[in-house]
Amino acid sequence: MIKLPTETEIEDLQSFRHPHSLSIYAPYIAPNSSDNPNRIQIKNLLKEARQLLLAENLDQREINEILQPAEELIETADFRYSFEHSLAMFIQPGFFWRYDLPNELMAPSISLGKEFVVRPILNLIEDNESYYLLILSRNGVQLLKGDYYNLEKVKFQKFPTTLKRELNIDEYPKGRQPHTVAPAITGKGSEKFHGQYNKTQVDKNMLIEFFRRIDRKLHKILRNYKIPLIIVGVDYLLPLYRRVNTYPHILADEIRGSLEHDPLDSIRINVYQLLISR
Repeated sequence: MIKLPTETEIEDLQSFRHPHSLSIYAPYIAPNSSDNPNRIQIKNLLKEARQLLLAENLDQREINEILQPAEELIETADFRYSFEHSLAMFIQPGFFWRYDLPNELMAPSISLGKEFVVRPILNLIEDNESYYLLILSRNGVQLLKGDYYNLEKVKFQKFPTTLKRELNIDEYPKGRQPHTVAPAITGKGSEKFHGQYNKTQVDKNMLIEFFRRIDRKLHKILRNYKIPLIIVGVDYLLPLYRRVNTYPHILADEIRGSLEHDPLDSIRINVYQLLISR
């Protein structure tokens, strides 16, 4: 999983000073055999780090202590067999932080100085974009928060999730349900329907009331934020939600389709494609 530093961690990294501060960046290498080229790459970078520290007239005991956390990391089972990200390591005597980075193009590098080199990570963070994602469905509304690299579900007590439970009804008006053929960014999806869908005013009113309650809850959650909100759902739900929405930062772009059962990483990729295409 991608792990970028928080704002506080960035500030700490920029403020730390020590004459033996190591900054190591190792871009992800896709394996073409059973060996893990990422482990080999980092072992070579740590050998280079050892030589840089030797040139600073440190003895082997001091160097071993400085590099021990990084050398232990590359011996773990997860790193040996399944590590799938670029890596950044920041090392000082008695200090070791590592971050799993997205697989952006970057050159392997190592720097020894009085302060850490954080610019490559700052570039990733500055290019990133946070958002909320609201997946609309009669039977499973979900609120998620993410960015280009991560996506997770947001859990709140008493958040409206199903129309039946929220409106305390026993059954929907009779009519067919839509079946999504393929989720797609605005204008590129398609849906098929089984039977004749009866868009009665009663059905619309129930959905509008359901969405109004979702919007009221979201207002309490998001009112102090300016993060974009992206809505996801089958075609007939999206305009109904927009009718009641009061969050001013909802995007005009939307994702059409039924994604409530999709893996989070698949959803994240859909959102990423929408955001970079704007």
